Amino acid sequence: MKMQHLTDLEIASFIDGKSIRKKRVIEHLNRCKYCFEITTETMHFVESNKELCRKLNANYEKWVKNFLKS
Repeated sequence: MKMQHLTDLEIASFIDGKSIRKKRVIEHLNRCKYCFEITTETMHFVESNKELCRKLNANYEKWVKNFLKS
């Protein structure tokens, strides 16, 4: 049986510390080189670009609020 990769949302939730399936994600990362590399590269990017990520999050939250108003 072919293993399915983690979704972008699963990886993002794990990195943000908000994953409700943390144990399953960790088990997957221990078995899947592809997902492990994507996750660690993303973690490195976020850590190296904190101000950019903060601005992106703020703009996204603003966009969502405006979208929900319409």
